[in-house]
Amino acid sequence: MQAKAMVVTAPGRIEAAAFPVSAPGPGEVLVRTRATSVCATDVKVFHGGVGRARFPLIMGHEFVGEVIAVGREAAGRFGLREGDRVTPEPYIPCGRCAWCRTEHHYHNCPDVRLYGVSMPCDRPPHLFGGYAEIVTLVDGSLLHRVAPETPDLAACLSSVVGNAFRWVKTLGRMGFGERLVISGVGSQGLCTLAAALACGVGPIVLLGLAADEARFALAREFGAEHILAVDRDNALEAVPDLLGGAPDVVIETSGAPAAIRTAIRLVRPSGRVVVIGLSGGRETAVAFDDLVWRDVSVVCGKGQAGNVGDAVRLIDSRRFAFEKINNTIFRLDDLARALAATERPPAGFIKAAVVFDAENVPAQRAAGR
Repeated sequence: MQAKAMVVTAPGRIEAAAFPVSAPGPGEVLVRTRATSVCATDVKVFHGGVGRARFPLIMGHEFVGEVIAVGREAAGRFGLREGDRVTPEPYIPCGRCAWCRTEHHYHNCPDVRLYGVSMPCDRPPHLFGGYAEIVTLVDGSLLHRVAPETPDLAACLSSVVGNAFRWVKTLGRMGFGERLVISGVGSQGLCTLAAALACGVGPIVLLGLAADEARFALAREFGAEHILAVDRDNALEAVPDLLGGAPDVVIETSGAPAAIRTAIRLVRPSGRVVVIGLSGGRETAVAFDDLVWRDVSVVCGKGQAGNVGDAVRLIDSRRFAFEKINNTIFRLDDLARALAATERPPAGFIKAAVVFDAENVPAQRAAGR
């Protein structure tokens, strides 16, 4: 048996290939990929902008698949059977070092591997990324079973929703009734809104741009109470009025230097600013005297270590229609177009996903045909 995949052979070059499918080792799981959402990091990897990337590479680290074969040790560890749907965490820690003994920082493991980024496809079993028909989940992977009724297009966002819980709970240390501003209304901002609402945080203000109306509409559907377009309204003036005071926490997801500076100015004294958006190498000027005098904490962080369990429980609850975030659907052959749409979003775009089952493509949202 062979599996088709899209391979980045070198930065900026992508082509189709087929690989032999090997039987899983004792600790491994084979999954037939059902859906893979396109991360902005995939675009950076494709262009050679991620230092950990190793080519030739099958990208894709946000995916859900159906178990088609499972090794004896993996079956016992996870209680898996053929036909189960699972979503893996992107990071594969070594499981032995000091970092791996922490609850929320095992992604700092010096020997950590990363699906779709650091595992090239030039050696068996080759299939280490979600832009392949079959993926080999290696020994040491962290897997989460998905409920039968959960849509694939929601389940593949497990790590994105896991990120959101990290920003709200682990880094933001937010609790019931605290005031929050979320800067950025992309997929990460929308998932952060859902995680915050699930944690009882509120009131919440979501900041975006006037062109983000499709994202604003979904935010309202999720339960957003206050939304501001920062190119129409002055956030520094409007936010305190909407919240009844300065926010306790600002979570900045866009990475734009101006947005980071605004987040710092918005937060209350002794408040917390969680900055997780990458700026693409741009520098942000920060007046540290202001941070010191106002006793403001700025926290940065990557990944969703220790938070994906919360994410899968929320996704499975169906409280939020996370599948609507993946609102532009592509076939595997059209991955290059999916990456282009992610890099230069067309009107109404929220997030792209590659879907492998033809019957699972919502016709009204299908693209790349």
